[in-house]
Amino acid sequence: MKITKAKEPQRYEIERSPLYKLSSKRKLSELLEVELTTLSSLEKSGLTSQYRIFKDRKTRRVITEPIEQLAVIHKQLLKLFSRIAPPSYVHSAIKKRSYKTNAEQHKDPANVLKIDVKKFFPSIKFSHIHDFFLNGLCCSKDIAVILSKLCTVQTVKHGVHLPTGSCISPILSFLANRRMFDAVKKICDREGCVFTVYVDDITVSGVNATRALLSEITTVIHKHGYQYHKIKTYHGQPALVTGLVVADGRLRLPHERAKKIRELSKALKALRASKSTPLRSKMLASLVGRLSEAEHINKAYKPLRQKILSSYSAEWSGVIAYRLRKSRTKRLMRNCVITAS
Repeated sequence: MKITKAKEPQRYEIERSPLYKLSSKRKLSELLEVELTTLSSLEKSGLTSQYRIFKDRKTRRVITEPIEQLAVIHKQLLKLFSRIAPPSYVHSAIKKRSYKTNAEQHKDPANVLKIDVKKFFPSIKFSHIHDFFLNGLCCSKDIAVILSKLCTVQTVKHGVHLPTGSCISPILSFLANRRMFDAVKKICDREGCVFTVYVDDITVSGVNATRALLSEITTVIHKHGYQYHKIKTYHGQPALVTGLVVADGRLRLPHERAKKIRELSKALKALRASKSTPLRSKMLASLVGRLSEAEHINKAYKPLRQKILSSYSAEWSGVIAYRLRKSRTKRLMRNCVITAS
């Protein structure tokens, strides 16, 4: 039987979005696939009750993750946002674009400038989101307020802002700040430089990617109410762009990532004589994941990944089975939430 691949959703200009010039609450509830009463209830429930707020164990960052019905709504909004055609310079939250395609744009640089917008998601306030719905999508005032409430969270430290743990945040962070990024793009085009954006990571390359150009870019960032940090400049030398080393017209894994793969391989081999344990399964999953990612950059990692999968086939089957059970449980819980609403 011939398997037909699912077609990618057609992208269109913002004026063709179903959200454009939206003024009906009933139409909004249909687009979000929720009852009108549920929509009204969520709007009135406050900006924290529908979020799970916790600290990430590794980064120690505060994560604000939508839960229950709001999580379902965010997934519907993601579908709608994803269909708005993005400019070519954006490489985050877009199918067939990634940190790798972002780095590839800067493979032959004379100079490279890098700059990050500081605390980007927490710095994107209610006003930024509201301005996008009201003036970018031209929604009616009441619809713009409702959507802004659905897309923001309130925390003690940062006030009302874009959530850090929502599926909509990477793409909405761009949509709500397109004017800022377009302004930077215009400056870079004037200087004949390549400009890309990956969430909050701005990269510029070219002969004229100088400190003077950097100063103009930071002025634009400040003008739009943001701060910046992690400034890096490279002049005729290997540059680190979105986690990859760019040098001599090609991409390489950074030394630390290659070293971590070697260390995991060695540690897993040392534990091979022992019985299967949760720790060993966790190490195996981490190693396979790192190798899968690495082979997209360097094909030499593919044989090593295949060898690992062959050597630990039984244990890898257990890892896959665990992931399927976990995914099934999440799906059942999500269906329960939808049914209950």
